[in-house]
Amino acid sequence: MPIQQRYLIVKEKNSKEIKYFEYDKMGGYDIKPNAKIKDAINVNRMILINPSLIYKMVDKKITKKFNQLVQLLSVVYETDGGDESGSGYREVLDEITRLRTEINNKYRNYLEEEKYNLLMKQLGILEYETKVRMQMLFQYYQNIFNNGKSR
Repeated sequence: MPIQQRYLIVKEKNSKEIKYFEYDKMGGYDIKPNAKIKDAINVNRMILINPSLIYKMVDKKITKKFNQLVQLLSVVYETDGGDESGSGYREVLDEITRLRTEINNKYRNYLEEEKYNLLMKQLGILEYETKVRMQMLFQYYQNIFNNGKSR
């Protein structure tokens, strides 16, 4: 395998030179862009180093995922959990757990403490509400089942 050299082009007002950085050793947030544009430079990987830019990028990603979770919740709540087994509620609980784990594993180092605590509280509230609704659904069907058997 050939040795790969990596360079960063820095444009300054007076200098038009290429500077070498060992970006593998630099700390930052890795991004793998998925946009393919014709007649452009293909980028396989980018590393964000600016802390404010990292925070904005991570906040944008988490907000998008959280909004998708809220939309899923609203659909499940409108259909009363999908069916008697509460499969819709279980799916929502799985998504909440998945988002919480992703935030803890991927984004924890890049978030401010206040934002992290707020997200965890919001996810906790959504999880609690979903569990309450699932419990109410089970009690409703249990009452129907018990009342139908008595003679």
